[in-house]
Amino acid sequence: MSLKKINITIPEENLKEINEFCVSEKVNKSWLIREATSKYISNISEQRELEKKRKDMEWAIETMEKLRKKSNGFIDGKSGSEVIREFREKR
Repeated sequence: MSLKKINITIPEENLKEINEFCVSEKVNKSWLIREATSKYISNISEQRELEKKRKDMEWAIETMEKLRKKSNGFIDGKSGSEVIREFREKR
């Protein structure tokens, strides 16, 4: 892995916190910033993935509900669930 230098601008208060933390934990600022950004990016990615899964589940639930509503009107006015249950019992 090659390393690159960057310049960043942060408020003085943040720099003070960073310096104090680095001294107390005996780590350098580069390490702290690498770790912090890595964890931040990972957390954001996880949150986005969870949100996507939540939306997918909501879509699946809505779709199942629509199908359930459409499943009435089978032979003898039975619901789709009843027809499936009877089919399984005959096997």
